[in-house]
Order: sequence, then C-alpha cells, then structure tokens
Amino acid sequence: MRKSKLARFALALLVSFSLTNCEKDTEDVFEGNQVSEQAKSAHVCIAKWDAPNEAKATSVKAKQWETGQTIRVKFLNGNNFVQSKVKQYAVEWEKHANLKFEWVSSTSNANIKIAFKEGQYSDVTGSWSYLGTDSNSHDHSMHFGWFNDNTTDSEFRRTTIHEFGHALGLIHEHQNPVAGINWDKDAVYSYYAGPPNNWSKAQVDNNLFRRYEANISNYSAYDPLSIMHYPIPAEHTLDRVAVGSNTNLSEIDKEFIGTIYPFPDTGDVCAGVAPYNSGRSYTTGDKVTYNGDLYQRTANGWNNLGPCPSNDPCDGVTAYSSARSYTTGDKVTYNGDLYQRTASGWNNLGPCGG
Repeated sequence: MRKSKLARFALALLVSFSLTNCEKDTEDVFEGNQVSEQAKSAHVCIAKWDAPNEAKATSVKAKQWETGQTIRVKFLNGNNFVQSKVKQYAVEWEKHANLKFEWVSSTSNANIKIAFKEGQYSDVTGSWSYLGTDSNSHDHSMHFGWFNDNTTDSEFRRTTIHEFGHALGLIHEHQNPVAGINWDKDAVYSYYAGPPNNWSKAQVDNNLFRRYEANISNYSAYDPLSIMHYPIPAEHTLDRVAVGSNTNLSEIDKEFIGTIYPFPDTGDVCAGVAPYNSGRSYTTGDKVTYNGDLYQRTANGWNNLGPCPSNDPCDGVTAYSSARSYTTGDKVTYNGDLYQRTASGWNNLGPCGG
C-alpha cells in the first residue's frame, strides 16, 4: 500500500526502565471557557521511564517490534466481557500497522501479558503498559485499573487504544520534542501538588514539562488530537489553550504508525484493507473494500477511491454464449471456470477467483 509522507508524532525511545501508568482523562480539544469540568479534574498518565543522556537516535529501534510480526497477547485474569472489549479496540492498530495480534490462552507464552484490577492484581493501580518490546521482559506487562462490566464503550476504546500504543512503542504526545505547549508552570505545580496526585516539582517536571530530545526520538509536527496525548485544562496554559482526552486514533496517528510498521508496497491500493463490516464502527480516514472497490470514511459518508486490482483470472472475461462464434485464443467463463478456445475445442484453465 502506498505510504503517506504526512508529519509524524513521537515514538518510543531507548529506556533503561520503561513503564507508562495512565489514569482517567477527559475529551476533545478546547480553548478558554470551553474546557469542561472533567478536563479540569482529569487524572493523567504517569511516565515512569528513564532515558539515558547518551541514548542515540538508533536506539529507538530497540523498542520496535519486527515489521509484519505476529505479537502474542494473553490475559492473566478478567471476565469474558472485559477481555472481549480489549480485543475489540486493540485491533484498531492492525488497520494501520503491518502487525498482527494473536490472542493466546493464559497458560501460553506471550509477548504482551494483560491483567485487570482484581484477584492477585487488586492492589495494582492505574492503567499502564511497558513500551514496545520491553513487554517481553515482564510477566505482567499491561494493566487496566478501572475496566469492569459498567465501563462505557468510549472508555474501553480510549484506554485500550492508548495502552496498546505504548505497547507498540509510542510515548506521550505532549512530550514530543516540538510540542511547544505554553505551560503556566506555577499553576501546574500547584494543581499537581494536591490530591489525587500529590506530586513534587521534580515529578511534575518529568511527567509534564520534560520533552524528549530530537536525537533520541522519532517525532512529527505536534498533534493535539493524538490518542497518546495528555489532557490539559486551559488553566494550565498561559494562552488558555486546552487539550482533553482523545478517544480515537488521529489521522497523524494512523499515518505515522504505518511508517513505523509499513505494509509491503505491492502496488495494490487495497492490500491490507479489510472488507466492510456492518457490525463495526468506523472513524474518519478508515478504509474498507466493498464490491471490489476501495472506500475511505469521511465526515459525511464514504468516498470511493477506485477499484482494487484483481487477481481473478476471470476478471473482465464474459460468460460463454451459445449464440456467439469464437476463434482460437478467445476466453470465456462457464460454470465458475475459465475456458480458452483451441483449434479442436475448449481448454479448461481452472476456476475463477483470486
């Protein structure tokens, strides 16, 4: 599939210890008084990794999976409902990255190991994931701290996609080297010093104000719509620009992950694109195939991008007609097979279908 050259957002870097702990946030991008009460009281994701100063740009690849890899995922606990919701939304990344998730039993070997806040993990707080291939080194590599039978679909979607973004190697977007957020630092220090966070200035510096150096991260133009972004109340910026919790992959999210894990360039615009499924929900930018054509979701409906290349040897071949005369070399379809006229009759070239 043709790979976009759009701007890219921050990717994970080499870290000696890499864990991201996410608390609930809010929604959408706001300015000034449009910020909701939810955004003001949002809990946030806590970055708990250390990036060595001597890390180099090539170190980024240490956290990436192999392009085309099948990543094995298992649940350590949780009922069928919460497990099914995680599966439902985690695969959003598969639409845009050349990776696959294989869901295996709790007793099988796996790369990503997921627990919910219950049983032996009932004292584990927050929702978090280790970065990229660091997941291989931990028996409990991803955690969902508030999922239950009453969780909304929006929350399942937001948190699951976000945490699997970390598992694929993505850091928080507000730490993008070119984010340029105009923080009101005094207000931020004051806010996070209180409950439920109770952070020191050093913790605020690390979790919010720190931006990763360009030489140790891949990054794009700053994307406030990224699924990987912190919520930021307007009161925390000098220009009163706020960011809430994003619940879907942004266009840059989709394009960037495809450059990190690219699909093979086969010349087939429909390669890797799943057929339309009436039982699934789609967001702007999603692509599907339908009746042999490629479609892309827009704000108002579907845009037909044109026909998919066909591997069907019968494509364009008309059905046999007893009312027509044929010469040597002519091809027809008949009863689902492809035939070619010879000097003495018809040669069956095999079944139709690509």
